[in-house]
Amino acid sequence: MNPLPTYLPSKLYLSSPTYRLVGKGKVHNTSGDLLHYRPLPDGHLKVSVDVVLDKDALLPIPDIVSETTLLRDAIGSFVAWPLDLIFIDDETPTKPASKDKGILRHNESVASQKEVFAQGSQQLSQKIGSRQKNKRDLPVKYLPKKGAFVPRYQISLETLVDSSDMATAGAIRLLDMEEDIFGYSCTETIGKEDLEHIFRHQELGVGVIHTYIRFLYDNFMRGNDQLSNRFRFVSSSLVNKALICREPDSCREYLVKRFMASSTNNLYLWPYNSGCHWLLLAIDPLKEVVYFLNSIDGEWTNYPDMKQLVDTSIKVFRSQRQARVPRTKSSNITWIKVQCPLQRNGIDCGYFVMRFMREIINMNQIEIPITYFDEYKCAHYTRLQLEQIKEELCQYFIEKRLISI
Repeated sequence: MNPLPTYLPSKLYLSSPTYRLVGKGKVHNTSGDLLHYRPLPDGHLKVSVDVVLDKDALLPIPDIVSETTLLRDAIGSFVAWPLDLIFIDDETPTKPASKDKGILRHNESVASQKEVFAQGSQQLSQKIGSRQKNKRDLPVKYLPKKGAFVPRYQISLETLVDSSDMATAGAIRLLDMEEDIFGYSCTETIGKEDLEHIFRHQELGVGVIHTYIRFLYDNFMRGNDQLSNRFRFVSSSLVNKALICREPDSCREYLVKRFMASSTNNLYLWPYNSGCHWLLLAIDPLKEVVYFLNSIDGEWTNYPDMKQLVDTSIKVFRSQRQARVPRTKSSNITWIKVQCPLQRNGIDCGYFVMRFMREIINMNQIEIPITYFDEYKCAHYTRLQLEQIKEELCQYFIEKRLISI
């Protein structure tokens, strides 16, 4: 085979949300198969970005080194691009007239995409010698209607996962949870299946819920003494239906220990898993008030083991701090059923719990109105409101560099 030229002027396409031309650049082969000292993913080539035609286009694979996710931020640098979405250009991309690294062209017309796709693939195949089948095209599920919400961070994270060892069944990542979050230091395990549940909008496990709690702590509470002193979390790994039935004493000891850390009025947010459903308890142990937020409109009487544990833990906490309470209240803990937004399927409970926690912290109030906060009051969360939570999660995974290629 004849040596390849130093670079091939090329057009760069994306396949989602539509097949479209997003930029121009050059395919390079001078550094072999490495990009930033890492092997290129299968089915990808090393490309330098010269011209951006779609200012909102995402990189097919986020650049972990430069923390770049948008194509416009990669002008003048090297990125990995899917082979099937690169088309040889007979003309050199327009060079910038100024000192800028590149130019933006938002309105350049695109020829028949099907025809360009076929011709471009054939040209690239002839010049490079062999054409690998790209198995990492963005999934069809991300083809929204015109003007619809585009889950950019979900697309980026899924592409990143598919290009890493996390694409393998059984692969995991570990996330450190510092002591301030749950009252003890621990490591949370995130599996490939957990990420798939986010991408496919399926039922969530404790790993995802705890990762979102870490997100809330890092982005709302860390460095904010008022929020970090006001809101605390209860670990769903240490207190859940299975453990309450099997080890009730250890569950009670953990809750009492968490409550004893209270110096002022605190609200403890506890995502409770009943075995097949997530709900949220917001507990004020000093006022002995429990706010019950259930997105399927069930009553706390449906969870007798959970209620008994909470009541007993508050009473032990009362005794240990030698608090005096009125005789009429000595045996009664105040439970308040909050009229929170309700889900309309059997899947969304975990997403609702995450949004409940976010809104409670954002309102910065210990007391939750029985009719919920006016700012967030609605009968049901929309899919967009749940997608926003998923976007925060996926952005957090990317920014924490939990997935790398």
